[in-house]
Amino acid sequence: MQDNGMTYKINQANVAQAQPDYENFRAECRDPFAVNERLLLGILRDNRDTEYGRRYDFEHITSYEEYKEKVPVITYNDIAGDIDRMLNGERNILTAYPFTHMNETSGTVGKPKLIPMTDKQTQVFLKYNKHYMDAFFAENFGDEWMKGHIFCTAQGKYRTAPSGITIGDASSKMAEYVQGGRDGVDAMLRAVYTSPVEATIPDLGTDTKYIHTRFALADGGVTGIISGFYIMVVQYLHYIAENYRMLIHDIETGTIDERVDLPAEVRASLLRKISPMPERAAELREIFKNGSDFPFVKAVWPNMRFIFGVGGDGFSVYANTIRRMYADESVKFVLSGVTSSEGLWSVPVEPESEDAVLVPGSAFMEFLPVDANDDFSKCVSIDKLETGRIYELIITNLCGFYRYRMSDALLVTGFCEKTPRVRFMYRVDKNINLACEKTTEKALQQAVEKTAEALGFELSDYTVYPDAASTPPGYTFLIQPPFPVDGISEELLAETVDRFTCEANPVYEECIRDHSMRRAKACWLQPETTFLWRELQIAKGKSAGQLKPVRTVSNEDQRKFFFIMRENR
Repeated sequence: MQDNGMTYKINQANVAQAQPDYENFRAECRDPFAVNERLLLGILRDNRDTEYGRRYDFEHITSYEEYKEKVPVITYNDIAGDIDRMLNGERNILTAYPFTHMNETSGTVGKPKLIPMTDKQTQVFLKYNKHYMDAFFAENFGDEWMKGHIFCTAQGKYRTAPSGITIGDASSKMAEYVQGGRDGVDAMLRAVYTSPVEATIPDLGTDTKYIHTRFALADGGVTGIISGFYIMVVQYLHYIAENYRMLIHDIETGTIDERVDLPAEVRASLLRKISPMPERAAELREIFKNGSDFPFVKAVWPNMRFIFGVGGDGFSVYANTIRRMYADESVKFVLSGVTSSEGLWSVPVEPESEDAVLVPGSAFMEFLPVDANDDFSKCVSIDKLETGRIYELIITNLCGFYRYRMSDALLVTGFCEKTPRVRFMYRVDKNINLACEKTTEKALQQAVEKTAEALGFELSDYTVYPDAASTPPGYTFLIQPPFPVDGISEELLAETVDRFTCEANPVYEECIRDHSMRRAKACWLQPETTFLWRELQIAKGKSAGQLKPVRTVSNEDQRKFFFIMRENR
């Protein structure tokens, strides 16, 4: 592993390189619509000779208003056939920009979506996910964060289609862009991060939790954690809490426990990178001498400054778990804003805030008021947003998606210069709608969190099964505590969560009263159910970084799994 002096120099150089992009973003925020419309017209100009561009006369569109009149709003199903053709090697269909890779979404419902990862889009991700964030950390945490490595839980994999186009996570393609291939990636990663390439671009059958946590624990100078979703942070810290004895022994002896699942060549490669660290092991043994049931993050890593990833309102259960069980308030949460496989839409403006500021130069953005009932004539541009209103995001990106419904509902909370600050609220397409009640994920979250508070139990996770087969239909809440709860029956749990669901969605209450829906049912899930679900999906080939929480059961596999995991009482 690189010494911390070298890490500091690398981080200093990265911040210096990032500063112009950071300052340029601040300048763009002063006139967001001009930047946004200029980007749109550039995209239309560059793609006017594609099939899609000719179909909708991109060549003669000179303003947003003309674009809005000529080009329809679409969903993925409208272009799925075009994407299949592009995957088979056809070009100039949706985009003229070069690409050799397609990002794959998690596919929690139906067939996963594929998004062409164009060279132009790659530059946007680099500019804001890397350059902007380097400068952000420097501004908010000073020099201290640069002096140590980052515990990064990122990992990805990809496969290759017959056309030669690769499919999977964008991060898994790094080896093709770094001099020295896989070894070059490993050297680059370990100069700044704790984890080696064996964890970030894993071979099949690799226990990445062990590798990530073992290398992070061995490094006492860690200054931050970077993850995809906050649930991954919870899972990795939980793994340390459950396995610290084994991990400390391996750090002390420079070995890898035989029980850890690793391909032989991966094990051999890792053993060449580690050596006995008895002093660090002694420190860790002293920290955990009374067990792991305490917020151990700052004891293990005294210089820890931040945890960065997708958290915020929709993922608050995981942030609450981190605060309650693993890290005190001296470790700041930095929430990554609204981002997806299709692009990046916002970036954080300060630590410990659920708000993020829209990025005018990342994609062209339109906003449909959620109460507009799909009347797309009511779409507005970035300069027309109003504080306190909720809008559905519609994007035109650098991947060949034009007026594409993201289904993300965003609350406008204020402004940075003249650019809106937003907060993710819920997925428009994930509402439960058994009897026209349209219960949002946000309403379900509020009901479950208030139930936990009212009944006095700790909440680890939850999911909801919309039972359309019962007569009348209704919801079944499956609620997961961190440990078994005594003294609260499932009947009381159901009664309480039903009451708070009525409070969160008055239309749901009306449906109960007119008997078009039954009262909610509820049951306890076994602790760690969510972790097991994630492990099963990863074993099936899903990417850990793409797995979102199952907030509503949407297929038979999910239904069978979660009901099997009910706590027996």
